[in-house]
Amino acid sequence: MLANIRKNMKLFSIPLWIVTASFVLTIFLVWGKGSVSGPGTNEVATVNDKAIPADEFYRLVDRLTSSGMKEKQAKSEALRQLLLRTLLLDAAEREGLKVSDEAVADKIESFPAFQKDGKFSVELYKKWLQQNHMPPEMFENQIREDLLIEKLQTIVENVASVTPTELQIYYKAVFGKRNYKYEMFNIEPSKVKVSSEEIKNYYNKHRNLFKENKVVIVAVEIPAKTKNAKELVKRAYELAKKGKLSSFNEIKPVIVKDKNLLKDINSRGGLYGYVEKPNKFIIYQKQQKSRTLSLKKARREIINLIKKEKAVKLAFSKAEKAANSGNLDKGKETGEISGKELAKRLELIDLNGEITAMIVKGKTGKVYGPFKTLKGYVVVEPITAATVKSMDKEKVKTLKEFLLGEKRKAALQSYIQFLQNKAKIQVNPRFFKGE
Repeated sequence: MLANIRKNMKLFSIPLWIVTASFVLTIFLVWGKGSVSGPGTNEVATVNDKAIPADEFYRLVDRLTSSGMKEKQAKSEALRQLLLRTLLLDAAEREGLKVSDEAVADKIESFPAFQKDGKFSVELYKKWLQQNHMPPEMFENQIREDLLIEKLQTIVENVASVTPTELQIYYKAVFGKRNYKYEMFNIEPSKVKVSSEEIKNYYNKHRNLFKENKVVIVAVEIPAKTKNAKELVKRAYELAKKGKLSSFNEIKPVIVKDKNLLKDINSRGGLYGYVEKPNKFIIYQKQQKSRTLSLKKARREIINLIKKEKAVKLAFSKAEKAANSGNLDKGKETGEISGKELAKRLELIDLNGEITAMIVKGKTGKVYGPFKTLKGYVVVEPITAATVKSMDKEKVKTLKEFLLGEKRKAALQSYIQFLQNKAKIQVNPRFFKGE
């Protein structure tokens, strides 16, 4: 199959890097450990004596910087990806894993970019390789390596399993119901007092926060009879377009105050422009001017800000004290409810569900919190064990799939950490001077 795809192909020089982005590796640099020579002059790093070439590194850096990443960050990210890829390919090789030519061909033929009317097109494949200056053998090798990493990943992830006992424990935690005791501590600015001294100190410390913005129109008037008037108009207009009309030196720009002219300019819209009169040209630009408000004008806003800050601190302090006490004598009981119902009852701010999960799986009699709510803070104490009357088949299936997915991720991360701990990794400092 590969022979057929290669048929009549021309060779080019720049390979395409296909990044396997699903892996995560914390880079660690070992200088001289376990290696006789370390990276060569044109090698960025070695992983178990397998070199990462400089040209491969810089190609990836260029791709990352062209996507908007800063060079320093791009170098770090490129090194991370290349170290990880080399580490996994080395592991796959040591495990004796192989990828057949047929598998590589099938993968290439499956790419939509190489298909026409639902079938693989050699012409489209050739055109794509030419556009990317890619020898077919080099591209096929990249695909082979990707498939090899996928095969290794599948083998590692398939080790994971979910036992019936684990499923029951998590089902109770997720779908079970239990009784909770809770105590709310609302943020109540209206009950907070603010002194004149606090207002003055806050204003002096945060003066730049209290600004009054106003849009003004500045303009230059160029008499029609002025020598080179059209040239001056053109230059003034270009400056206004860039928001730099104030740098026009020939005639000093002034703030427009004439009501009729202001009305005319505002009716035209836009941030800049010009008005042509019988005897002159007026080039204008809208500017935003700001000035610091006086303490008197900012007073009401300052009072509200101070009250809010003090009320937040007070509510959190009370909630923290209740949590540290280890009991909620003044707390209310929820009755038997699910985790979802609990989050709704308490109005928890819990975007990813981690807080709710912590409480739901919490120990009976232990106080948790403080947690942020829509109105302030809350502390919670589970007071009964979770109970489940029956296990819904669809929920069991969904939960099992979720747990299996999480276990597979954990298995892969553990395996990568195992490889990392055993590996001999060296990085050439020459490529990272001044980083």
